[in-house]
Amino acid sequence: MPITSKTNYLLFASLVAAIPVASFPTSEQAEIDAIEKVDYNRHIRPILSNNCFFCHGPDEAKRAGDLRLDVRVDAIEAYAFVPGDTEDGELLLRIFSDDPDELMPHPDSNKVLTEKEKLLLKRWISEGAEYQSHWSYNPVQRPDFDGIDEIVGKELAQRDISFSKEAAKATLLRRVYLDLIGLPPTPGEVDAFMEDKSPKAYDKLVDKLLNSKRYGEKMAIHWLDAVRYSDTVGYHGDQERDATPYRDYVIESFNTNKPYDQFTIEQIAGDLLSDPTIKQLVASSYNRLNQISREGGIQDKEYVKKYQAERVRTTATTWLGSTMACAECHDHKFDPITTKDFYSMAAFFADILEKGAYTGDGSYQEDIDSYLGKDYAHEGWFGPELTVPNNIFHENPDAISKEIKQREAVLSNGSPEAEAEFKDWLELQVDLSSRDIRTHFPLHYSDRYLETTGTEVIEATGYPYQLKETAAIEFEARMLGGGGRGSLGLEVRYEVNGQISKRAYHFGDNYEEELDATSSAVWRIQLSPKLYKGPWHSLVLTRDTLNLPHGAKIISILPLKGNVASFRNFSIRTQRNGSQYSPLSKVGQEVLKKQIEGTATKQESDKLREEFFIHHANSLREDRDELNVLRHEINGNRYTPLTVSATPREVKILPRGNWMDESGETVLPASPGFLPNPITSEKNKPLNRLDLAKWIVHPDNPLTARTFVNRIWAQYFGTSLSSAPEDLGHQGEYPPYPELLDWLAAEFMESDWDIKHLVREIVTSKTYRQSSDSNDALYELDPYNRLLARQSPVRLPAEIIRDNALKVSGLLNEKMGGKAVRPYQPPGHYSNLNFPRREYVADHNDDQYRRGVYVHWQRTFLHPMMTIFDASSRDECVVKRDLSNTPLQALNLLNDPTQIEAAKALAGILLTENQDDNARIEEGYTRALVRKPTKQELQTLRAFLNRERERFEQEENQADAFLSVGLYYPDPDHPPVELAALTSLSRAILNLHETITRY
Repeated sequence: MPITSKTNYLLFASLVAAIPVASFPTSEQAEIDAIEKVDYNRHIRPILSNNCFFCHGPDEAKRAGDLRLDVRVDAIEAYAFVPGDTEDGELLLRIFSDDPDELMPHPDSNKVLTEKEKLLLKRWISEGAEYQSHWSYNPVQRPDFDGIDEIVGKELAQRDISFSKEAAKATLLRRVYLDLIGLPPTPGEVDAFMEDKSPKAYDKLVDKLLNSKRYGEKMAIHWLDAVRYSDTVGYHGDQERDATPYRDYVIESFNTNKPYDQFTIEQIAGDLLSDPTIKQLVASSYNRLNQISREGGIQDKEYVKKYQAERVRTTATTWLGSTMACAECHDHKFDPITTKDFYSMAAFFADILEKGAYTGDGSYQEDIDSYLGKDYAHEGWFGPELTVPNNIFHENPDAISKEIKQREAVLSNGSPEAEAEFKDWLELQVDLSSRDIRTHFPLHYSDRYLETTGTEVIEATGYPYQLKETAAIEFEARMLGGGGRGSLGLEVRYEVNGQISKRAYHFGDNYEEELDATSSAVWRIQLSPKLYKGPWHSLVLTRDTLNLPHGAKIISILPLKGNVASFRNFSIRTQRNGSQYSPLSKVGQEVLKKQIEGTATKQESDKLREEFFIHHANSLREDRDELNVLRHEINGNRYTPLTVSATPREVKILPRGNWMDESGETVLPASPGFLPNPITSEKNKPLNRLDLAKWIVHPDNPLTARTFVNRIWAQYFGTSLSSAPEDLGHQGEYPPYPELLDWLAAEFMESDWDIKHLVREIVTSKTYRQSSDSNDALYELDPYNRLLARQSPVRLPAEIIRDNALKVSGLLNEKMGGKAVRPYQPPGHYSNLNFPRREYVADHNDDQYRRGVYVHWQRTFLHPMMTIFDASSRDECVVKRDLSNTPLQALNLLNDPTQIEAAKALAGILLTENQDDNARIEEGYTRALVRKPTKQELQTLRAFLNRERERFEQEENQADAFLSVGLYYPDPDHPPVELAALTSLSRAILNLHETITRY
């Protein structure tokens, strides 16, 4: 218990031993004596914050003994210390006490002061115990230095340390490529840089990389972690929710060097700008990237509170480097942040139109119903959405339009194979021309309904289309939420030896969601406003399950007459696996009739042939599919969560964070009280998110620029200047170079928040260009490189490890933007993912080889490779990824199909371009590491390659199995044994620690 009067203090002092100064190690005392003057922020605050403020700090509710050490006048008044007097005051007596009942920190706290810390406190008190305001809350002022190198060089010189030598040219080349664009240089780019002897060669290279489209993709990885971007909702069933336009906005913003203040305003309040553009509305999706839930039984009001608290945490961490989350239930224990500050910040986001429980049970907020109408409040709804044309973020829409025309011309002109198909098809139509059968029913969209067009179509007489060599027929139905029971019915017509028969089938699947097709003449199925992605419940009808006679050819499949028994949200699709011909257009049907009757003109026959080529020829299917993809890229749409401002909800302080306790004070939007320049509104209007955004990027805000430059620094040195980028408060690290942090922050703001300028200043500095090699003396002095006397080796982020392997191997697909891509992942990875159950389907085209920034991000079951290499699940804001080293990482690099494919592709290059093993090994090293192998490495890998040859020669079937992994296969003329052996070699190179590390 603290002493609160002079009399009590003297009584306490008489009961403890004198302070044993002479017994301390002389080395500790000598280190303290070497300090010119003890600095409160640098030396004392970290000691008090880490050991004392929890019980004797800002949190009044947890404050012990009415002693407050974070405020000087309170500490002096309680006789904690007497400035200038080391023989008086309770603090020194307590920290030096041998009595466990009197010792502070108390032994129960598991905190122990070092001897150095005790001596520092004593020295500080002897010098007058001066306090300073916290360093990060002080205004940013440009130090009187001329850049990064002068600041670092001065500190090193004072310690009698020199900069390390500049990294080797090839090492620096690979470093800056990986740091700026997240990809290694190609052999041609290596040669060009090595041959450029001009003094400005490196500066020109930096400018080239900053202007690369790949730069924005690399920068986006770190930003998407901070703003918790994902492709799914997170909570409970973790259903899919498309937000890819926001990701593309971020990439484009970095590539176009959008000023950071504008970047900030558009994300926090883009929807509140005057006449916002589509891109600004996309930017405001930031506010709705948080986790949401559609779990049945949750309380709507509770989850609204969860969402508002999450936005405070994310905004405070991302832009202010502040742990405001600690003030949700009580005043912050270390920083001067109150619960009122927390909920006043939350009030800025109270206007966002949303609900807490997206369960589709009808309990929607009135403002949502009024905004969208009741029809839109369906079970698959995750809040307002913005329709975003695909082409607004496309890097080169003109090139796509040109390619579309080329593809259309290819289809129109056909091919010899397509011409042969056309002749066969015409003969079939003549053979079937006398048969009166039903045609396959077409599906039509009418507003929000999927329906057949009634008996006119269902009962129509016409020419059938042929399903040729059909392996299976699928009818797939998807329910977008909720339940409902019934049965599914289909009618299948088939032909055997010229006789046409039909069979009716009624089915019920194993899911709760079943359909009923029994009651009316028109199938009418209610749909959601758009088809949400999700699992399809498939009914696969093979020849055996249909129990058709041997040799039967399926002519058509019809749904039995009926409708949906329970008006839920369904979507329908049909798919026939195997070769097939689709129905002709109405005009085509008429021309076909004339063709059969022999009355068609040449022009009509040519039109019929062209329609067949464009829509039906199986030999042109690949061209047709690619054309459809291209058209979707230009003419299609995507969707992203839309931030809509409504009447703000009332926000109250929640005692202990309890959402059911409404006894707290009602608060209005306001900035944290401890920071300068409080937010004010014009003409006494209520404050909103736009006011908040402008306050965040106001030059007088001391945290914003410091937070960003501190985090950016870590991308190029491995560690931030203040090592906890999420916390620039009292529990964060006092930066070893506070002048450098402030110089960068001032430079950043004075350059009009120019991010590329900031990055250029860093990567062109002498400090950045140093070698990462260390010697024993330097490592012992500074094992974590906080003094910046060298560079630091940095393990690549998960996404870049993958990108690096694909680029080295030549497999990388550098297409930008668009939908999320799905690389291979182990079967069953989603087996525990329910509501609804779903199956992961990997991409079966070159989307497999796109960059990691585009990989589908499933929060609860993140792609295993990403998890193994410490990527964030993005449940919450993350500004510093954990870093682990585990055996799983080496196993992943050996066995992930993507890595094997990359090794296979690299092996194909080595086999094609080189004739002997030494040259092949050197080529592999040059591509992966931008250096030649050492003599020892060459000898080891040559022996390994020979062993692999022998192994595959003895069991060639293993070579075939090994090379069959994945979609990609190099030149089929390559000898399998040689290709497999070189694939093993390439796999070893891609697995090197050096390959996944930048130096």
